[in-house]
Amino acid sequence: MSLHLPVLLGTVRPERKSEWVARHVVDRLAKRPGVTSGLVDPAALPFGNLELREWEMDPRPPEVAAFVEDMARADGFVVVTPEYNFGYPGALKNLLDALYDEWNRKPFALVGVGGISGGLRAIDNLRQVVSGLGAVTVPTHVPVTFVGKSFTPEGPLDAEEWDRRFVKLFEELEWYATALQRARSESPPS
Repeated sequence: MSLHLPVLLGTVRPERKSEWVARHVVDRLAKRPGVTSGLVDPAALPFGNLELREWEMDPRPPEVAAFVEDMARADGFVVVTPEYNFGYPGALKNLLDALYDEWNRKPFALVGVGGISGGLRAIDNLRQVVSGLGAVTVPTHVPVTFVGKSFTPEGPLDAEEWDRRFVKLFEELEWYATALQRARSESPPS
């Protein structure tokens, strides 16, 4: 059984260091047996201030159609988001609010990026939002403190340590994704 687990980047700011973490997560996920992944960058999608959700767009831009299709076939997600003033960026909220059914009954793994707290407050806020999407968060999360001191554009400075942290997150996400994939096939949402 294969799993498709896209990584959602939580910001559109230029020179975003959380992208370094997101790209590392995509790389590591894609190397796991039976897993495909890819980066979903909100800067590449025309949601902006979310004037229209995807189903309200007529015509729907090709990049939006591809995004919807990719999220629909996904079995779970990893969100990598910075923390801005005790919360997550509006671009991430717009990305999540652009869809509904595609997130429903699927697991989300959360990775926070920040200063001393490593994005823990953003992670806490996202748990409520994910629940509102009809989805679940996996219990494990990964905070990345002082990202500029632990990651570079090429990846983590201590790859072994970060791989150890992410492996537990990946294992848990895969367990939930497999269980919920099976449950959705046996009892599809009505």
